[in-house]
Amino acid sequence: MEYCGITDIGLVREKNQDAFITIENKYGDVLALVADGIGGARAGEVASSECIKYFGNIFNESGPFDDLDSAINFLNHHISIANQKINDLSKAYEEYTGMGTTLTGILLTKHGALSINIGDSRVYGFLDDKAFALTKDHSLINQMIDAGEITEEEAINHPKRHYLTKAMGIFDSITADIHKVKDMEYYLCCSDGLHGYCDLDEIKNIVFMADKSLNDKCVELKDLALLKGGFDNITAVLVKI
Repeated sequence: MEYCGITDIGLVREKNQDAFITIENKYGDVLALVADGIGGARAGEVASSECIKYFGNIFNESGPFDDLDSAINFLNHHISIANQKINDLSKAYEEYTGMGTTLTGILLTKHGALSINIGDSRVYGFLDDKAFALTKDHSLINQMIDAGEITEEEAINHPKRHYLTKAMGIFDSITADIHKVKDMEYYLCCSDGLHGYCDLDEIKNIVFMADKSLNDKCVELKDLALLKGGFDNITAVLVKI
């Protein structure tokens, strides 16, 4: 298994509020996470970095997982703790009031793979020259689409397309979407600075480039988002099985 990640401030934002981690424990389990501090909120970069730092500290000592249920319990437990830590910080310091972050990723174990999602960062899977969305955004736009109020085409340029319905640190408790996913050739975890501006077919073509290393592919993904305008922070973590 190979993994690589990249983050970039983009061409518009004054700060990079994205953070990521790829980490392997001593049992060979791999956790890849992307956190995107809520745009426009105070100290979004603190929320995302604190979240990623927490998982970096605890995953080294994790495992072995007896099955996927024990892995799910592990994730739920530590997501709850990380959420509380961010929420406590936001209450303790005025400059952190209202801060929050998305949290999205993939946990790969010998028992299978789990997708993790809170917010609108995403996990994609790639297999047999096809791309699959493995997470569903927690966003107002998705709620409107599900309710039949707007179409997916109308959602692309909707003024409320970045409004989240769930994020880490905003409330005292949080529930993540954690699902078993199919085995893939590649997994991509990314912030909306990539998936929000780049066509999935363009992303897929880069992932399946035969003559590029994993690091080169991450750079290509970042450069694609910059070419599209670099309107947001850009983060991509690519895992090859």
